[in-house]
Formats: sequence, C-alpha cells, structure tokens
Amino acid sequence: MRTLQRRNSAGQTTIGAVLVIALVIVGSTAVVALGDRALDDTRENSGLARAEQSMTLFDSQAAQVALGDASNQRVNFGERGGSYTVEDDAGWIEIIQLDCENDNVNDDADDVVDTSNTDEDDAYIMERKALGAMVHRTGDTEIGYQGGGVWRRGPDGGVEMVSPPEFHYRGATLTLPIVLTRGDGAVTGRASGTVEEGIRAKPVFPSGETFPSRCGGGDFVNPVRKGEVIVRIESRYARGWGRYFDARTSGEISYADRDGDGVEEVTIRLVSLENPGSFGMPGEGGSVTVPGTSDHNVEEFSLTLRPEDHDSANFNNLQWSMYIEEGDQQFELYFTKSGGSGCPSTGITADVTVYYSEDGGDNYEMWHANDVFEAKCEDRDGDGNDDEIYFEMSFVDDDDNDGDVSDAEGTDPTLDYTKNGDNMLKFKANGNLRNPSETFDSHSADVSWEGSQYDSGDTETVDRVLNHYFGMFDDELDLTVKDKPGGGGSVEETGPDSSSGVLDVPGGGKYVTYLHVTRNEIEVRLD
Repeated sequence: MRTLQRRNSAGQTTIGAVLVIALVIVGSTAVVALGDRALDDTRENSGLARAEQSMTLFDSQAAQVALGDASNQRVNFGERGGSYTVEDDAGWIEIIQLDCENDNVNDDADDVVDTSNTDEDDAYIMERKALGAMVHRTGDTEIGYQGGGVWRRGPDGGVEMVSPPEFHYRGATLTLPIVLTRGDGAVTGRASGTVEEGIRAKPVFPSGETFPSRCGGGDFVNPVRKGEVIVRIESRYARGWGRYFDARTSGEISYADRDGDGVEEVTIRLVSLENPGSFGMPGEGGSVTVPGTSDHNVEEFSLTLRPEDHDSANFNNLQWSMYIEEGDQQFELYFTKSGGSGCPSTGITADVTVYYSEDGGDNYEMWHANDVFEAKCEDRDGDGNDDEIYFEMSFVDDDDNDGDVSDAEGTDPTLDYTKNGDNMLKFKANGNLRNPSETFDSHSADVSWEGSQYDSGDTETVDRVLNHYFGMFDDELDLTVKDKPGGGGSVEETGPDSSSGVLDVPGGGKYVTYLHVTRNEIEVRLD
C-alpha cells in the first residue's frame, strides 16, 4: 500500500512538471507572437509616419513648381516600405454657376449642368477636370497628394487631412489655385522622381470667357453678379475635403455618390451671409461688400475712425472717404477735418460730403455740411496715460425705436444740397452740378419722402441721403477705402483697436462676390 502511494505521488509530480512546462511553452509562444505582432504594428506605423513626412515634403516641392518660381524639382521619398504610384485620373473637380440667369429661380431643379435641358439655368465656370493624385500605399492604408493637399485614408475608409489643399475662402472671396497632378510611374520600395511644370496660373475666373446666352451673356468678371457658385469634387478623400471646407469656409457641405461608382462626391456651396454687420476697417483700396440695398433696407450704418498715431495724432491730415464705382455710377462719402486741437478738449470736427453721379462724373449731385461730427477723447487703450482721440459717426439709425430709420429724427445730422468747392474728392466733381434743383426719383414704392425736389441750399437728413443713394445701386456693391497718401494723422484702418464700422442690412440672401480661380498642372515622373 505504501509502495502504491509512493508510485502515485511520483506520477502526479511528473504530470505536474509536464503541465508546467507546457504552460510555459504556450505562454512563451503567445508572448512571442504578440510581441511580433506589436513589433509589426510599430514598424508599420513608423513607416506610415515617415511616408507622411515624405509626402508633406513632396507637397512643398510640388507647390514651388505649380504656384512658385521653380520650373522643376527633384524629389526623394526615402521610404523603403510600400509603393508609390502616379494616378492622373484619380478624382475630378468642377465649378458651376447656379441660376446663371439670376432670377432667383432654379429652373431645372438641380445643380448639374445639362445643356440638352431647355430649362437649364446652370453653367460651368470650369468644366470637370481630373484632379489626379500621387499615392503611397502600405497594406490597406494610403497617403495621397491631391489638389495641393495631403490626405491619409485608412482601411475603414476614414480620411484625415495631413496637409491642407490650396483653397481659401473668406467672407465673399474664393481664391482657388487648382493643382492637377499628371504623369505616370509606379515604384515599390525606395522611390524618387521629378516634378515638372505643366500649366501655371491659367485664368479660369476672371477670364476672357463669357456666360452662355441662356444666362444672359456677360463676361467672366468680378464681382460675380449671377446666382451662386458651387465647387464639386469626386475623390477617395472626399470626406477629408469636406471637413476642411466645413472648418475653413462659410460653405454648405453635402456628400453623394450620384454615379454609383463607389466614390463619394463632396459639394461645397460657397455662400456668405449678406449682412456684413460689424466689420474691421479695410486698408487703403480694400472694400466692405454690401448686398443689394435698392429697397432701403439699411438699418444701421456707423463708423468709428481713429488716427494713425493713437497717442499723438489729431486727425491733422484727415482726407478720407469710402466710395463706390459700378460702371458709370459713382458714389463717395468723404470726410475732412475742421479746426480744433487735441484732447482733452478737442473742438475737432469733421466736415461731411456726399457725392453721386450716374454718368461717370459728367453730371453729379452733392450734399455737404461743416462740423457734422465732433471728435471724442477716451483712454481707449487702457494704458492710464493720455486719452486717445476718435470719431464716432452715425449715418443711419433708429434713435426713436419706431422701426423707421428714415424718418426725420431730431438727432439726425443734416446735409445741404450744394456745390462744394473742395476738390479733394476721389471723383473730383469736375462735371456739372445739377443745380439749381434735384429730385430724389422714387425707386421704392414704400418710401414716402422720395420724389422730393431739392433746391441749392435745401437740407435733408444724412439717413435719407445715404439710403437714397445706396438704393440707386441694383446689386451688391463694394464700399472701398480711399485715404490721403502719406503725411500721417489721417485714419488708421488696420492694427490693434483700429477703425471699424457697423453696416446692418438684414434680408437673408446669400452670395459670392469675388472668384480668383486658376488652373495649374504638374508632371510627376517616378524612377
């Protein structure tokens, strides 16, 4: 019995030892396998990171050829893993003008150009062009250069932006140097090649092209006056394009696979709210875009002007204006300084002149008054030192809150219909003043005071004068800054706590005002 127990004990010990050894072997194998997999993942991620860096460098070199001064660049990708391929038919881009006849009706009920449709009211600004791409692939992950941007597409189809494309949209201005990739070649492992100039800065808009006759004709020129603009891109990286547009533009983004080829399209409707609201003052020659105001729908217009040197200047050389020039129509709101000294008791005032001509200056109307606005003093920069001088000017407002900005309120400054001898206006006023009388021809049935006749010396509130002349322009308009050159002491348009304004024009319409689109091609050769 004791011998049997000892034998059983020995057998159990042997079996236990074998099980322990087996577990060790299995565990070690698992650890090795997991370690190998982790090492493979690390190597792959490291390789993809290096590939991203290589493609970003390629992006920089390609931009020098497509948009810069270089005619060619030698590129070295330096990544041994994966493959590189030039795909000159990858994806496409098109730009379309919707409602090109500009009647606010989508006649064909879509946003696709089909010239065989008799109701077609859309037109190409740029017909569909293949974008092309330079692509690196490692396993199921690809990193692609397309349209001047670099994109990473994972196994699940998700797309991330590595480097942004050459596309800028701000306010109502689209700047789009379209970069198209052409060429051929496929290399596995370490790759190098050349990037050569194909087409550079070929104008798309504005250009010498014209709209189709069904759109009422007219040249491809700025500012855009017809309908709305969309940019549509089909790409494996469509979601990345869309997220970029959504973050950087005022566009409306949508996705679809309309042709059923499994590749998404992203459509960007380039819109900007009509109402400029509060705005920083543009610099000399810059503009504030204003929507159509023919219905006297300006609810507020005011300016805060500051001198170039906040702490010492006193508007000594104030000769500053905002003007509009649309065809033969000319408008100018012009300011000059009258007397006074510096803070704290200024006595400095601004004279105001309003000029309008509808025939290029041969004949004009002019309103003027001295000492319309008095400068104010305040420690605006909060430095505890001397106060800074500024003008606070209100032209259109509703001080009595009755909902009518054009009624004659006691607080409204008035201007005289008169001939003004100051020849510093941008438009010089060298034509014939419409004296001795002028009539505000009615262009809005809802405005009772239009139709009034003014003789030289008659007065009218600045609210009505400006609403009337703004209403003379049918479409959007640009208020452009004109400052006296040199000398200092005039208006500071840019910089900290600079001049600003408010222009409140409700209405809800949408528009794109300026397009700057060029076509650029690069040739990529791999070796």
